[in-house]
Amino acid sequence: MFLSTQNIFLIKLLSFILNLNDSFRNEDDFLVNLLLMGAAFALFAVIIAVFVVVVVSVLLFLLISAGIISTSLLVGFQQKSVSKGFKTFFIVSCIAGSSVVSVLFFWFLNLVYDWWITEVAVLSGLLFGAATGWILGLILFSASKKIVIFIKSQIDNKVLKKNKAIESHEK
Repeated sequence: MFLSTQNIFLIKLLSFILNLNDSFRNEDDFLVNLLLMGAAFALFAVIIAVFVVVVVSVLLFLLISAGIISTSLLVGFQQKSVSKGFKTFFIVSCIAGSSVVSVLFFWFLNLVYDWWITEVAVLSGLLFGAATGWILGLILFSASKKIVIFIKSQIDNKVLKKNKAIESHEK
């Protein structure tokens, strides 16, 4: 019952591919087949490892994103201001993004020029990323606020013109 027809088929297919039929009698063929099986296992292990790393990275990204969004919502509700919630969203997102980029940049810079120990390079990148992220977040928030005000004024002007056209057409 342990070996089903599927497992027997896979074993026969694997033995056909790796030519294991007569390898136990000939030592040279056995070593080659053993090497091929080891390479196949290593390839399989690498594929599994890459898949696990990608899944963990995506989960980490989603958890960080959910944390940023929930923090922004809580700040907006607590302060009773949508604007402060969006400001928190921009600042926290920029701090997170620029910290990652800065840590990688400082680590690479340290790898090339060997200025500091790795821990100092990572910490410097983290602090630099937090400071530049804060500034970038404030700049992006103020820019997006001005863009929203501009778009709102354009829409209001079009609505006003449309209402005037309707009123003049009715008279």
